[in-house]
Amino acid sequence: MRKLLIPLFVFISFGSFAQKKEPWVSKPFEQWPQIALINDVLYKNGDRYEDPTITYVGSGFLLDTGKETLAVTVKHVLWVARNKTSKNITVNDQLKKWKMYPKKNPKDSVVIGQLINEDPTEKLFDGYDNGVLQRDWLVFTTQSVSPKIQPLKMREETAKVGEKVYLTGNPYRFDQTITVAGKIIKREGPHIFVKLDGMEKTFLGGSSGSPLIDANGQLIGIFSNTRKDDKTGENVFIFNSTDYLKRVLSGAKPLNVNRNPISNYLDSLLKTQTVAESLKGFDQLYKSEKVHEQYEITYFNHNNILKIGDEFLSQKRVNDAILFYEYFYKLMPNHMYITALAKSYIQAGQKQKALSKLQAEVERPDIDPEVKGEITKFMKEINN
Repeated sequence: MRKLLIPLFVFISFGSFAQKKEPWVSKPFEQWPQIALINDVLYKNGDRYEDPTITYVGSGFLLDTGKETLAVTVKHVLWVARNKTSKNITVNDQLKKWKMYPKKNPKDSVVIGQLINEDPTEKLFDGYDNGVLQRDWLVFTTQSVSPKIQPLKMREETAKVGEKVYLTGNPYRFDQTITVAGKIIKREGPHIFVKLDGMEKTFLGGSSGSPLIDANGQLIGIFSNTRKDDKTGENVFIFNSTDYLKRVLSGAKPLNVNRNPISNYLDSLLKTQTVAESLKGFDQLYKSEKVHEQYEITYFNHNNILKIGDEFLSQKRVNDAILFYEYFYKLMPNHMYITALAKSYIQAGQKQKALSKLQAEVERPDIDPEVKGEITKFMKEINN
């Protein structure tokens, strides 16, 4: 179970894909130069980290654009390294210091300058749309850089399924930087899905902001999030491609616009078609490659879908609601949809069928204990 229009841009040349292979990338990992850094953040008002048990927040690295050296990490570090007075992506006037350096080695540091993609109109939290995760890059100028840190060059060519890749980063649970190999298994628009060797069951909190490096030692993405494979229960690691980074560096405007939720397409179908016809059309687009060109589905706005189904119930269109929620629960087994489906059955006078569906859900071997508790409580309420 999951707990979780692309604008054109002026293309910047960072060297072609035929760029020579970095000599260090063929060496054993322990002989790689220092690439992965940690973020050390302090605001002028004393705010530091939401979690007082951590001593740094996420990972980062340096980017060599050919003209300057920039510092990079993920935007969602601001959920943890947060100035509590700010609800938007603004840090420049509020920072006392932001340094990056190798784990346990603050002597070889990077002193951050200005956040290039600061945007006072971009929300730090915007619910199911997850705009921050859609564009999970913070790009800083630098005031000083240790010569002992290796910057990465960005690859122009799009990352492709099947490529061998590497992550190097600083998870909280590891004493030192880790570097692991993996393979790209899927693309969803700007999002790259990767299986990392030996990390199938390992939590890599603290690695957010780690670079995704190709077989030539070039940058092709940044680590943003983790999901579990519905079938295997193994970790799948989600990276943001460099599409947004290129837009930042090109000065593209507008920069921070959420991709369209696919619920917009479903809404448009429902205006002229039956629920059954609309779901058929929705299914065809959702399962096609074309969907990634137009809509955001990696960070799926479930709330928009639930609103549509709830509207059917408020209009006493119970059979439509049942058909609707049965489809979405089958498409993506999620406790929100099974609960909504059960409520639809109850409204249709089919209490036992509702309980049967809920019972099957709590018996799933992979169900989250907290979710199991919520559904069990709901079942007791139905029986009372």
